Amino acid sequence: DAREAWETSQNPWVYRVSSVYDTLTAESETALTERELRELDPDFSLEKWKENLVEFTLPKIMQLFLEGRIKELKPTLGEAVYNRLAAEARARKKEGVFVDTNVLGIMNSEILSCTPDHVNKGSPIIMVHFMCQQINCVRKKEGGDIVEGSEDDIRAYSYVGAFQREYDEEKGELNWKIVDFMMNGAIACL
Repeated sequence: DAREAWETSQNPWVYRVSSVYDTLTAESETALTERELRELDPDFSLEKWKENLVEFTLPKIMQLFLEGRIKELKPTLGEAVYNRLAAEARARKKEGVFVDTNVLGIMNSEILSCTPDHVNKGSPIIMVHFMCQQINCVRKKEGGDIVEGSEDDIRAYSYVGAFQREYDEEKGELNWKIVDFMMNGAIACL
């Protein structure tokens, strides 16, 4: 009877206390996401995943992206991201230019958000922001003349990527896909 009286009460103090209780006992989206990912992979750790992403995955992805080798990235990219990056690579090729492919480092990575399964009706999505230190130098393929930047113009480019885990039925394994990816600006590095 007391529980029913509490739940059906119109008293504003009851609303405030209930709201504070709900806030204190609610599970964060990050915790929900990690719990959902552990259902398929009991050893999953969001912090270890981010560490592996920054040390191994992102440098490889950025290298292939800058070199315009988008076809090699296809298994890692969602269809919309693949189509957009492939179009950018074709545009550079058509213009007869190429960018400097040196990735000097991945830094300042942070998880921006985690969206659990109940929100997007699939595997959780993890949004990550990172900075990629690279040389801002665009050259013509013929002759190698610099058309933008210079050989010593080092920039920290800001990127945001959305990662989602998918089950590959053919191989019987879980793989991460980049379902969204965009550059978010750049700042000069000294």
